[in-house]
Amino acid sequence: MLGISQTDLCRLARCGRNLLNDFERGGHVPRASSVARIRAALEGAGAVFVDAGDGTVLVGVSGRSRPGTTAGPSEGR
Repeated sequence: MLGISQTDLCRLARCGRNLLNDFERGGHVPRASSVARIRAALEGAGAVFVDAGDGTVLVGVSGRSRPGTTAGPSEGR
C-alpha cells in the first residue's frame, strides 16, 4: 500500500531486517524507541495511525501523495 520495501523501511527506521521481520510476525516486541522510529518512517511514507479509543490502533494510508510520487486517479475527488 505504501510502495516501500522492507529494506527501505529498515533504512528509514534505522533498524535491522531481523528486528522488523520478528516484529511483523509477532515473534519479538522491540524497544519503544525502535517502535517509534518504525512508526515515524511509516508515517513519513503516508501511513496514518488512529487510536480507536479501546487500546486498538488502526492503520491506514493517507490520500496525499508521497514525495517522488504522483497522485493517483482518484486523488483530489
